[in-house]
Amino acid sequence: MSVAKRCKGFNSKCFLFTYLMIVGFLLVLWINRLPLMQEELREIPADMQEYISSPARHLPDVSLNTKNKLALTNGWFNDKWSFVYFSHGQCLPACLPILTTLRELKSGLANKDVQFLVIGIDSENETAEQLDEFLIAQRMDATSATASTEMIDQLARYFIALFLKTDFSDGSYQIEQEHHVFLVDPKGRVYATFMPPYLSSAKIKERFLKLRRFYAKTE
Repeated sequence: MSVAKRCKGFNSKCFLFTYLMIVGFLLVLWINRLPLMQEELREIPADMQEYISSPARHLPDVSLNTKNKLALTNGWFNDKWSFVYFSHGQCLPACLPILTTLRELKSGLANKDVQFLVIGIDSENETAEQLDEFLIAQRMDATSATASTEMIDQLARYFIALFLKTDFSDGSYQIEQEHHVFLVDPKGRVYATFMPPYLSSAKIKERFLKLRRFYAKTE
């Protein structure tokens, strides 16, 4: 089968991969032109260059809705390390491996200075309460939050979290996404990205502890 045939149709895996690669490249260019970006002054160890954000990226003004109708703003990130995952309540089975990893990671860290946030990318059809119910069903203890489509899109650009929604003629839709886990530092900056092929919770924990030691030395 030719490449052209494999990529035929907007719902093909090949199309999704190509789309995400192009959008990812454009987002990286866009991020690098942001005036708030600072020059990297740290000397990044070679073994950390694969996953650390260089330089760390300050988040824009954040305003998310939680299940308790409380606004989650930038202050939520202050003085804590935050693991952030963009997803939605219809992500199974693709998201099961990363949800399992996050659940094990939270259990393994069990630290009041570490928190977990799942940002809903299907805000047009899913509330924070519904997303929270889904996470509870998956035995994942995390803060769930949604926002307007515009806010989610803006946040996704800063995190470089890629997803694609395909609408069908019968009114149904499908969301496909990259399953990256982002680490936000106590200053509210995107500090690292953990991406597939999936790392075990033990490996992410090992990298997190290394990042935290590096942070203490360089900040």
